Amino acid sequence: MRKIIAVAILMLFPGCLDTAPETLEGVEILAPDEIIEGDSAEIRAHGSKPNGAKYLWDFGDNLGGSGEIVNHIFVEEGQYTITLTVIDGEGSIGVAKREITILHKNEAPVASLDSTYGGLGQTIKVNSIAFFDGGSSSDPDGDVLSFSWNFGDGNNGDGIRPNHFYESAGNFTVTLVVTDQGNLSSTSQTWVLVQIRTYSITFRDNTVTVPALAGYTAEGATTTQNHMYPYNLTGVNYDLEWEEDEDLDSPDNPIVGTLFPDDFSLGVSTNYLFNLTENGTSGNLEINFDVLSTTPSELILSLGSEDEVEQYLFQNGYTSAKGQGQWTTSISCNDAPSIVPEILSEVDQGNDWILYVTYVYYESVIIEI
Repeated sequence: MRKIIAVAILMLFPGCLDTAPETLEGVEILAPDEIIEGDSAEIRAHGSKPNGAKYLWDFGDNLGGSGEIVNHIFVEEGQYTITLTVIDGEGSIGVAKREITILHKNEAPVASLDSTYGGLGQTIKVNSIAFFDGGSSSDPDGDVLSFSWNFGDGNNGDGIRPNHFYESAGNFTVTLVVTDQGNLSSTSQTWVLVQIRTYSITFRDNTVTVPALAGYTAEGATTTQNHMYPYNLTGVNYDLEWEEDEDLDSPDNPIVGTLFPDDFSLGVSTNYLFNLTENGTSGNLEINFDVLSTTPSELILSLGSEDEVEQYLFQNGYTSAKGQGQWTTSISCNDAPSIVPEILSEVDQGNDWILYVTYVYYESVIIEI
């Protein structure tokens, strides 16, 4: 309704256009100090309200109304002056004004996961990290936004670009809630498919040759050596070698070395109650341990991590502790006879020897497929 107050007043007094109307005192306006644009504001006439009076309103936004109580919607933010004109039955006029502030209406933000890697969803392996990005979210009013995340597995987070470690397989719905400073919010969702891992396990044999050990053992004495072995031991070979030196004792008779050979014993004490001993005068003693573990066959496992695979191998017999640890080798010179009679001071009192040791063990080769 356009401003027609003056015309309405004049029409009430025909023939008296040159007569000034009397003033009606005590006219007031009841209205809120502030209201949000787009919301309905209730505005009331207050104070002097004579019987039969007319109430004419100017809301300051080029719109008007009539009635003792009116409701008006201000569509744009800003400062407005409301004017009320009251005309009683005798033509007296009262005018009141009141300022009202129309506030900007806060609009809800828009949550978005469009910047997240994988877009609408992503697939990862169990025991790995998924990355999320709420940076494409926006707010029409330019408010600062807060970000709240539900990762779908019972865990929550915050921040614009969080990541999350998924410890179990499954299909999880991830929810982002963005909230503005006016506490309005919106949500966006995506999914993460967490798949179990699959591993191929093969077993590889490794042969290790220990650096040769050289020593001397006197007649009637024993020399000991210790060796440390790993898990998954499959075989160990000991080779003790020595040369008869009796020909050096009697250079005039070079064949006496075959007549007076030195007698040695080679013994190996293991740590799993299986011991072997050999003795002789041949110049070479050999002991083989070939009743240890056997190398397993290849297998395929679906588990959560390489650590879980290793635990499975250990718990299900694919890892063997048989023989792992320290073994003790004993080298004894039982007899070192000489062509020279003992009563004339025996020349051969022991012998030099060399010990060769070789062992085989297997190891697991784990490859994710």
